[in-house]
Amino acid sequence: MPADTAQIDARSAATPPQKSAGKVRLLSLDQLDGRTVACRRARELVSSIQADLGGSDQLSEGTRQLVRRAAVLGVFIESSEAAWLAGQEVALGDYLSAINSQRRVLSTIGLERRQRDVTTSTLEEIADEIAAEEAERAAAAE
Repeated sequence: MPADTAQIDARSAATPPQKSAGKVRLLSLDQLDGRTVACRRARELVSSIQADLGGSDQLSEGTRQLVRRAAVLGVFIESSEAAWLAGQEVALGDYLSAINSQRRVLSTIGLERRQRDVTTSTLEEIADEIAAEEAERAAAAE
């Protein structure tokens, strides 16, 4: 068995899936409460990448899945870089593999920023948005 596979098997055995009444409970990024810096950063990256792609409402579910993968990889990469710069040992193979994987995911979904279509808004909708923003500012000032 290759060393990489042995490491994966050892990690999987150390952290079994959570079970509830005999069923495996799967977790997703959306289900985490966001108290960790890593979770908050992953959510920031998801939002930023989705905005670059024209907004979440413009994306297929497959693209949204790839955006989440790219964001989580981004957080891992940033964490590895910070650890290395702080003088800690970093698994170079894992770091470089994550960079290459993120690059491939980002290439798949498109690295270029896309403009959001704003021509579908009517003048009345724009006026309502402005009024809502002004009401929020007024409420915040009170």
